[in-house]
Amino acid sequence: MNRTAQQLITIILVILTGNLIFLIQAVCAQEVASEKSQMGRQQGLTSIQSQAQEEPLSLKTCLNKALQDNPLLSEAQLGVKAGEKVIDSAWGKHLPKLSLEANYTKKQDSWPYIPAESASLAPHFSDEFASWSLVMTLPIYQGGQIITGVELAKIRKVNQENNLSLTKNELIANTINTYNKILQLKKLREASRSSVSAMENQRNNSRLLYEVGRIAKVDLLKVEVQLANEKQRLLSLDEGIVNMAGMLRYLMGEKIAVAGEVPVLSDKLTMPEFTPDFDLAWKTAQEKRPEYLIASTNIQEAELNKKIALGKLFPSLSAFAVYMDQYGYAPYYKEANYFAGFNLSMPLFEKSAYDEIAKERILKSKAEKRLDVVENQIRLDIQTAISSLRESKNRVLTAGQAIEQAEESFRIEQKKYESGAGTTVDLLFAQSAYITAVANHYQALFDYNAALVSYRKVTGALEEYLQ
Repeated sequence: MNRTAQQLITIILVILTGNLIFLIQAVCAQEVASEKSQMGRQQGLTSIQSQAQEEPLSLKTCLNKALQDNPLLSEAQLGVKAGEKVIDSAWGKHLPKLSLEANYTKKQDSWPYIPAESASLAPHFSDEFASWSLVMTLPIYQGGQIITGVELAKIRKVNQENNLSLTKNELIANTINTYNKILQLKKLREASRSSVSAMENQRNNSRLLYEVGRIAKVDLLKVEVQLANEKQRLLSLDEGIVNMAGMLRYLMGEKIAVAGEVPVLSDKLTMPEFTPDFDLAWKTAQEKRPEYLIASTNIQEAELNKKIALGKLFPSLSAFAVYMDQYGYAPYYKEANYFAGFNLSMPLFEKSAYDEIAKERILKSKAEKRLDVVENQIRLDIQTAISSLRESKNRVLTAGQAIEQAEESFRIEQKKYESGAGTTVDLLFAQSAYITAVANHYQALFDYNAALVSYRKVTGALEEYLQ
């Protein structure tokens, strides 16, 4: 009995020890799970906080940042400031010029460095002499070249301003199209992710059906191939979004420090109502389009260059005044003198001057032809933009209806396939049709907005996006 009691006690102690060990392990596991859960919450909160810190970017915000920080625009602005200084330089040619001149000479023989003033005042000789003089010249008439030069500098400054507007328009257009392209690709990525998720579920269902012998292996392979294609499409969309995000940051003047960082955008890709008008667009383009204004001012510049070339054939008149001190050293002598007068230059013949006039006439004719080319190009651009607006608008409306139909068709084919009434081919066709409809819809939306940007760009009215 004692042995039996001892065995029972031993068995009970073993059982209690095992239960105790199990309870300890359970408590430890619970603590570890609790710590992991807390760490996960903290990481989740950190992720949410980091996302909250990055405020979504609107299109207007991106445009303002691009116009403020992009170095291309800063470069063009410096060109305008340089043009202002060119005007000041051209106008400064009206003012007198003042210069200080000095001379030192050492000769082998004595030289009459101060000539005789009369029969009673002999010249002064020396083999070593020096002089300094203060010279002032004042242009009086230069054949109209100085006045024309000021006008030419003003015209060139206007061209610098037009080039600034041209750079600004290019920057605005590229920023808008890049922003809209990111919105388009994100929508396509959402559809692609939804398609991948649906195809993964379909693959799992197909495997089960294949295992029970309800479908052939070729049907399972078709689903897996389609799933692989959708994953490839998703990877391509992710890469496209990353590239467009880098382009957007470049346009905003940011230095890309983190590869693959995609900004959060707040706007949506929509189809704003707009009614284009060819005549109004042409009239606006003549007033605001930088290319047209540049071509017009180029004609004026060519005319002024021709005037300057003609001015070289006219006489030039200037006044001068000089104060001079002269020194001789063997023997030592010093004398100060001053004189003033006028200088008249009359060109008689210079073939290169006539050739230059002929060249400027040809360049003016070239500038006039260039204006005709720009006018024709603007008219073509307006027509193309209006046609693109109408065509893309119709595609948006048609593709929007096709999405609803394709989505419903895909849902029906999924149900039919799961119930065994549908075929794999019909299911894959419906899934492909849905993705194609989504892609067509958002491509049409992007094309419509791009056409609208092109229309406003050709008319020089892109600053409407900043309002």
